[in-house]
Amino acid sequence: APDAPANEAQLVALGRALDAVVAVRVSATEGAPTARSLGEERSGSGVVIDADGLILTIGYLLLEAQTIEVITQDDRRMPARQVAYDQAPGFGLVQPLVPLRPRIEPAPMSSVAALEVGDPLMVSTSGEGGAEVGVVRLVDRRAFSGYWEYHIDQALFTVPPVPNHSGAAVFNRKGELLGIGSLFVSDAPAIGRVVPGNMFVPADLLAPVVAE
Repeated sequence: APDAPANEAQLVALGRALDAVVAVRVSATEGAPTARSLGEERSGSGVVIDADGLILTIGYLLLEAQTIEVITQDDRRMPARQVAYDQAPGFGLVQPLVPLRPRIEPAPMSSVAALEVGDPLMVSTSGEGGAEVGVVRLVDRRAFSGYWEYHIDQALFTVPPVPNHSGAAVFNRKGELLGIGSLFVSDAPAIGRVVPGNMFVPADLLAPVVAE
């Protein structure tokens, strides 16, 4: 079949990207005010984005963190440190305190500019039971404003909802990272319609701030 090589390349690309997804475990400092809303023990996902093992996740997992642990898909557990938290896009960056050996190939990134409503996407999360992968559909790309003085111009909204959405990685069919999971929402397709889904922060927003 003429499409077989292309399909095989896509599967390889997706497998490589999914291997870059790790679990992130966080314990908050004692008496942390954010523990009331986020919990004292927090769990989510992250994705390796460079050769040195830098991990991109959602920043609220890291607020007032006392300890951070990264768990790879082959169950390697290692302590990590918070490198940065940028309140504007909501991204957090984590670095393991020991080198990732064997090294995890970083997930390539892509722009969301070419995405269209209806496009199928792949979401990967990592937890105690290992990695989970699901197919979702992009149902909207619109501005999102949070009550905590938070605004994203082109947030990605997908269905069906992914329960373990915090720091989840969403990929296109080439295995390129498009965004990081942030929230569960009840109006994924449009404001006023009750259809549950998730909001993802576009990975495009990392490039302008990652050097800082």
